[in-house]
Amino acid sequence: MANSDTHAHPGLDVTVERTGPCLATVRFTVSKEETQKARARGLKNAARGTRMKGFRPGKVPPAFVEKRFGEEIDRQLVEHFVQHAFQHAIDDEGLKPARSPRIELESIEAKTDADWGHEFEVLLRPEVELGQVDGLEVESMPVGVDDEELDRTLSGIRGEMSTPEPAGDEGLPENGMAICKLAFLLPDSEEPILERDAIRLSPQTPPLGLDADAFKEAMTGCKDGDSREFELEFPEDFPVEDARGKKGILRVQTDTCFRIVPPTDETVFAEFGVEDEDGFREEVRRRILAAKQNQEEQRIEQVLLEKLIENHPMELPEPIVAEQADSKVEEIRAALEEQGLEGSELEARLAEERQVAFENSAKAMRAIYLMEEVAREKKIEVSRDDFEKEFQAIAERNNVGADQVRKYYQEEHLLQQLALELLERKVRVYLRENAKIQEADSGS
Repeated sequence: MANSDTHAHPGLDVTVERTGPCLATVRFTVSKEETQKARARGLKNAARGTRMKGFRPGKVPPAFVEKRFGEEIDRQLVEHFVQHAFQHAIDDEGLKPARSPRIELESIEAKTDADWGHEFEVLLRPEVELGQVDGLEVESMPVGVDDEELDRTLSGIRGEMSTPEPAGDEGLPENGMAICKLAFLLPDSEEPILERDAIRLSPQTPPLGLDADAFKEAMTGCKDGDSREFELEFPEDFPVEDARGKKGILRVQTDTCFRIVPPTDETVFAEFGVEDEDGFREEVRRRILAAKQNQEEQRIEQVLLEKLIENHPMELPEPIVAEQADSKVEEIRAALEEQGLEGSELEARLAEERQVAFENSAKAMRAIYLMEEVAREKKIEVSRDDFEKEFQAIAERNNVGADQVRKYYQEEHLLQQLALELLERKVRVYLRENAKIQEADSGS
C-alpha cells in the first residue's frame, strides 16, 4: 500500500485496538463534510486537466467532469482515506506492521450524504526484547589438513586439469574414458528393450550391478567400435517394468576411446602461481585450510543463531507463516506429482511436509526478526559499498559485468531481498566476533 500524503483530515477519526499479540484492528470514520470537501477537490483537479471543444481549459461543465471522472474519484477517495487511517495507526499509535493490510477496496463506499467508515486488520511484527547477544558461548572444532587428504586433493586437481586424447591403436587404458552406446537385452533376444547413447564409461567405473574386476578386464584395451557383453540382473527400479528382477545382458559398444593425459607440472604450477612442487603443496594446503576455516566459521555462526532463537521465544503473525509454508508445500506437491505420486498417498505425504514447512517457516521468521533487532541495537547497517561489492562478486562468479548484475536486481525488484541477505551476513559475523569461542576437547 502506498504512503498517504501528509495533509490533515479533521473529519477523519481513527481508533486502534490490539486484538492479539501480532494483530490489531484499525477502525476509521470519515464525516460526510470531509468526504464532500475531498471529493470536490478531486473534481476540481480533474477539471483543470480536462479539455472539451468549445470550453476553455478549466471551464468544462461540472456535470461532464462528474460523469467522466466521478467513479474514479470515488475509488481514489476510498484508497486515500484507508491510507491515511493506516498511516495514522503507524505514526500515532505506534503499530509496527509485518506487512501492508490486504483490503478489498472495491467493497468500500465513500458516502457524501452520511458519515462512512471501515475497519481492517493489521498483522504486527512481534515485540522483541533482546536478551544476551554478546558473549554467547560456543565450541570451535579443530581445523587441519593431513598429508593423506592433501595428496588426494592434489591428485584430484591434476585429474580435473587432465585432457582426453584419442586412445588410438593402444586401445582404452585402465584410467581412460570411452563414449559408449548401451543396449539392454533379455536372453535369447537381439532386440534391445532399452538403449542409451553417448554414455561416458571408464574401465574403473562399471555400471551398477556389474562385477568391477570383470568389467575393468573386459573394457581395458577396447578400441573404437568394439563391443562387449555382460550378464546382469535388472534392478527393481529398471525403467522397463517387465524386465525388473530378470536376468539379462548389457551390450556395451564403444564409439570413441580416450586416454587421459595429465597436465604438465609447468601448467599446474602456473595455474596456482607457484614455482615448484613444494610451493604447489603449500598453496593447496592453504586453500583447503581457508575453505575449512570458512566452513567452521559458518557452523559457529549457525550455532550462535540457533542459541539466539532458542533464548528469544516470540509470538509470530501466524497467517504469514502459514502462507510461506503453503507456498513451500505447493512446490513439493508439483515435484511429487511429477514423480507420479497421487491420491491419498500424495496427500499423506503433503500433510507431513506441511508440518515441517510450517516449523521451518516459523524458525526462519524468528531469525529474521531477531537479526533485524540485533542490527538496530548494534547499529549494523548495509551500505552502498556493501551492495557494490556483492554485485562485483556475483558478476565474477557468473562472468558478467557488475553493471549487468545491478540492473538485473533493480529490474527484478530484488534489492530489498539482497539487503536482507547482506544484513544477515553482517549480523552473523557480529555474533561470531563477539562470542566466547572455546576450542573443543580434541579427545571428545
